[in-house]
Amino acid sequence: MSRGLSVIERTLALSDEPVTARKRSARWWQWALGAVALLAVAVGVFLWTFDWNWFRDLAEKKLAEQTGRDVGIGHMQGEWSLRPRIKMEEIRLGNADWAEQPDMLSAERLEVVIDLPELLRGRLVLPEIHLITPKLFLQRRKDGVSNWTFGAEEAAKKVKPEKRSSAPLIGLLVIQDGTLSYRDEKAELDITSQISTAVGDGSEGKSQLRLEGRGRLHREPFELKVSGASLLELRESKQPYPLTVEMTAGQTHIRISGTLAEPVRFEGLDLDVHLNGPNLGQLTRITSVPLPMTPAYDLKGRLQRDGSVWSIENLDGQVGRSDLQGDLRIDTGGDRLRLDANLRSQTLDYRDLGPLIGIEPPANARKDRQQRNEAAKPYERQSRNPPAANAGPPPRVLPDAALATEQIRNTDASVKFHGDKVVAPNTPFSGVDLALDLHNGVLHLHPLKLGIAGGFVNTDIRIDASKNPVTTNYDLRLSKFDLQQFLEKAGLKNAGSGQIDGRIRMTGQGDTIRRSLGSAGGDVRLTMNHGTLSKLALELIGLNVGEAAALWAGGDAPAPIRCFIADFTITGGVMKPRVLVLDTPDTTITADGQISLKDEQLGMRLLAHPKKPRLLSARTPITINGAFSRPDVGIAPARLGAKIAGAVALGALLTPIASILAFIEPGLEQNSDCAALLQDSGSAR
Repeated sequence: MSRGLSVIERTLALSDEPVTARKRSARWWQWALGAVALLAVAVGVFLWTFDWNWFRDLAEKKLAEQTGRDVGIGHMQGEWSLRPRIKMEEIRLGNADWAEQPDMLSAERLEVVIDLPELLRGRLVLPEIHLITPKLFLQRRKDGVSNWTFGAEEAAKKVKPEKRSSAPLIGLLVIQDGTLSYRDEKAELDITSQISTAVGDGSEGKSQLRLEGRGRLHREPFELKVSGASLLELRESKQPYPLTVEMTAGQTHIRISGTLAEPVRFEGLDLDVHLNGPNLGQLTRITSVPLPMTPAYDLKGRLQRDGSVWSIENLDGQVGRSDLQGDLRIDTGGDRLRLDANLRSQTLDYRDLGPLIGIEPPANARKDRQQRNEAAKPYERQSRNPPAANAGPPPRVLPDAALATEQIRNTDASVKFHGDKVVAPNTPFSGVDLALDLHNGVLHLHPLKLGIAGGFVNTDIRIDASKNPVTTNYDLRLSKFDLQQFLEKAGLKNAGSGQIDGRIRMTGQGDTIRRSLGSAGGDVRLTMNHGTLSKLALELIGLNVGEAAALWAGGDAPAPIRCFIADFTITGGVMKPRVLVLDTPDTTITADGQISLKDEQLGMRLLAHPKKPRLLSARTPITINGAFSRPDVGIAPARLGAKIAGAVALGALLTPIASILAFIEPGLEQNSDCAALLQDSGSAR
C-alpha cells in the first residue's frame, strides 16, 4: 500500500515541473526587459548629461605622450550621430624649449566630421575638416636641430601613412586665415606666409585642392601657390596625382608641374621644373643646395626622385648669354649633401663666368660706370679737361667675392663641364673642359683646360677650405700660344708672331682671389719661339727717333726675335723679374721693377740696348706705372748713364735659361730659340 502511494506522489510531482519552468522563464524575461529598460534610461541620461570635455584630458595626455610637448585644448563639444561633428577650441601644441615662439601650433577652432560606419570597416573617412585661424611656427637652428622633431619619434613613424591608400580620406577641407612661419637659421631663411584658403570637395571628385601663401623671404616678397586634384583622388585613385607648385621669391620664379604616383611619400615623381631669375646662387636660400653665382638664367628640366636622390634630367636653357644642357643629381641621404652634374654648352660667353669668381655682371658694371659719369659732371662744367675718367681712387680689378666656405665644407661634389666654343672679344678662345671634385672641404679643379690662340691652358687648382685660412695651390701650364692670333684679335694685324709657352705655379692664402693672389708666393715663367715683332714698336721702346720716323714714312717691317724669356719670382704677392729679355738682331730689351698683386700696382721699366750706335737714340727707359685698371706708360726723367752692349750682356742674362725652360716644359732647355742663342753666346765668349 505504501509502495503505491509513493508512486502516485512521484507522478503528481512530475506533473508540477512544467508549471515551475514556465514561471522561472517568465521571471528571466522580466529581469532582462528590466535591465534593457534600465540601460536605455542610463544611456539616455548619459547622453543627456554627457560633457565632451571629459575626453579633453584624455586627448591632451595622449597627444603629449606622442609628441613630448605640452598640449592644450580649451573646449571640446560634439554631437551624437553616425557622422558626429566634433569641435575643439583654443588648441595649442607647445614648442621646443629653445624655440623663439611658445607654441609650435595653435588654432582658434578645429571641426572634424567622422564617418563611424566607415571607421568600423577599418577606413578613416573625414567628410569635413574646418581649421580656423591656424598658426604654425617651424624653426631650425644653425646646428640643424628643428622644432618639428618630436621626442616620441617612433610613435610618429607608426602613425605616418606609408602609401596614399592608407591616408585618411578627406572630403571637404577648409583652412581660414592660416599663418605659416618658417625660420631657418642655418639657411638664413625667414618666411611668414598667409594661407588664405585650401579647398577640396571630394563629393564629386572634380574640384581642385588649392593653397596660396604670401610673405617675405630675405626681406623680399614671397608668394606660394599649390594646386592639385581633389582630396578624394589623393587617397582613392590609382592614377598618378596631378600637382602644380608655383613659387616667387623676389625676382626668382620656380614652377613645378606634373604627377606623383605616391603623393603621400612624395615618390614616383614625373614633374617638369622651370627656373628663372637673376642669379642661380639665390636658389641656395630656398633649396639649401649650394649653387654658384651666375648671371640671369632661364632653365627647364625633368624633376625625378629615387629615395634620397633628387635629379633634374634633360636640363636645358640659358645662363646669361650662354646655353646650358645636362643632368644634375643631389643625394641627401648621407651625412653630407652630394652633388653630381654633367653639363655642356655649345656657346659659352666668357662674361657669364665672371660671377663665378666674383666679377660683377655686365649690368652692374654698366650701372657703376653710369654713376661714376654722373659724379664727374660737375668737373666737366668747371674744366675743359675734366678728370672724370680718373677721378677718385682707381677701381680694383682682382675679384673680392668671398668663397662660400661653409657650403664647401658641408658638400661633396663631382661636376664635369664641356664647352664647344668660348666667345670673348679680342681673345681667340676655343673650347673648354672642366672636371671639379669636392670632398671634405677640398675643392680640386683638375683639369681645367681652355683652348686659346691655337694652344691651350691646362690648369690644376686645389683649394683647401677645410681649415682657416683657405689655402690655394695654382699650377697653370701655357702651351703653344700663337702671338699672331692674339694681336690680330686685338686689331694689331702683322704686329708680331711666335709661339708662347709658360708656367705659373704659386700658393696663396685667403678666401677671395684678391687675398689669395695678394699673399701668393711662387714663380711665373714665359718663353717664345720662332717669333717676330713690329720693328716700329722696338724702335719706339728704345726711343730711336730716326729709325721710328723712317719706319713711319716707309712702312713697318717685322723684326725676328732671337729670344724672349721672362722669369718672375713672387713673394708676398709682389712679382719681381729675375730675368726678362727680348733679343733681336738690332736690340736687346730688358726690364726691372715689380708688379704688386696685393695693391694692384705696376712699377716696371723697359730698357732698350741697341747693338749699333744710333745718332738719335735717347737712351731713356720706358716706364709702366699706375694701377692695373689705370696703367700709365711714360718716359723716365733720368737719362741712362751708359748703355751696355746687348751682345756682351746677353750671356749673363741668359745663364739660368736651362732651369727656366725645364720648369716651363721638360725638353725646352734643349729645343728652343733661347737655348740655341745661349749656346751661340757661350761659344762667342
